[in-house]
Amino acid sequence: MTVRPFYLAQNGEERIFKGAFSQGLSILLKGPTGCGKTRFVEAMAHDLGRELITVACHEDLTASDLVGRFLIQGGDTVWVDGPLTRAVRAGAICYLDEVVEARQDTTVVIHPLSDHRRLLPIDRLGVTLGAAPGFCLVVSYNPGYQSVLKDLKDSTRQRMVAIELDFPRPTSRRRSCPRKPASTSAWLNRLSVSAAPSGGWKPAACARWHRPGC
Repeated sequence: MTVRPFYLAQNGEERIFKGAFSQGLSILLKGPTGCGKTRFVEAMAHDLGRELITVACHEDLTASDLVGRFLIQGGDTVWVDGPLTRAVRAGAICYLDEVVEARQDTTVVIHPLSDHRRLLPIDRLGVTLGAAPGFCLVVSYNPGYQSVLKDLKDSTRQRMVAIELDFPRPTSRRRSCPRKPASTSAWLNRLSVSAAPSGGWKPAACARWHRPGC
């Protein structure tokens, strides 16, 4: 059994994630770099017993990179699944890190997966895959880092349960970590969780998270 990735929950953010997972809902994580988004997903995948497939999105990422493509192997042309297709078939958690870095024509492919349909059309094969039980789509982005042109589209955002993570600058009133300089010693994650417009709940919480070693 693998060791659970370090993540210290405080006010129900794990319950929200697991509740969304149990309902087959997609999840959107928002927050600045270093606030614990990736570690949070790793911990949830461990707790839920699901394989985690992570994709670091960038401006050259294409839909074929996510879904798959035909490749020549040994003189034959064969289809090779992309990470998103592998997750759909296996019932894994697919985590698209910094999703807004990818082109918008690439991220459109996730729309049928991120709503009630849970379908992945593969045009080149002429098939549509239904997500296997246990599949969950998780995406993240940093709303303060990207320009307006790279902001997440409303048509994508409204399909997902949103979890916002943040940490303000530490102040002299907060206890410092003995192993870190004062400017980076304590990290306070403000977690506000809100469902998509059709979701029905809007809880809010506050979580404290320390980097490993603190």
